[in-house]
Amino acid sequence: MEVPVPINVEKEKNQVVISINPKIYPLEVIYSAAYVFLDKFYTIIDGDPETEIIIKLKAKEPTSKEDLEKAAFEFHNELVNYSVYVVQAARNKDIRKAIVERALGTNLQTDEDDSSEDEDNGDESEEDVDFIEDPEGIAKPWTPEKAEGLDLPDELKEDIEESKTKESNKKEDKKEGMKNDE
Repeated sequence: MEVPVPINVEKEKNQVVISINPKIYPLEVIYSAAYVFLDKFYTIIDGDPETEIIIKLKAKEPTSKEDLEKAAFEFHNELVNYSVYVVQAARNKDIRKAIVERALGTNLQTDEDDSSEDEDNGDESEEDVDFIEDPEGIAKPWTPEKAEGLDLPDELKEDIEESKTKESNKKEDKKEGMKNDE
């Protein structure tokens, strides 16, 4: 069988050496293809990422020359497989992002609606809820008020102040909304 790609089967060392052009296959694609072979081969990646990448697949079990050659061709198939995956992922990036944003945005909107309904129904606030035995106080929700008096980094203190300001603005807006409804 004539080998049209740079493959060198070294039966005596129970390995195959594959030469890859990094201008055709990016390094991330080469890593992904090599990962597939980790269960049956010791994988060594070497070379210059600008000119040539050398992959050595050393079989963990004694293997025939034909099987080593077959592994090299399968490695090339995996390179094509992951190259297509990278291209498709790049093409679909915006669609995936929009789907995730929509899913998370819908969830956040639903959570906000639920919390406003709880307030309207006169349900207990988070601070009034009794927790199941929690001697360490781990299950209690964290609030910026609980951080007062702690030795915190300045950045965190600024974030806490900012969240307090936002929270008080939300409460004032709700009060004004209720007054306008009356």
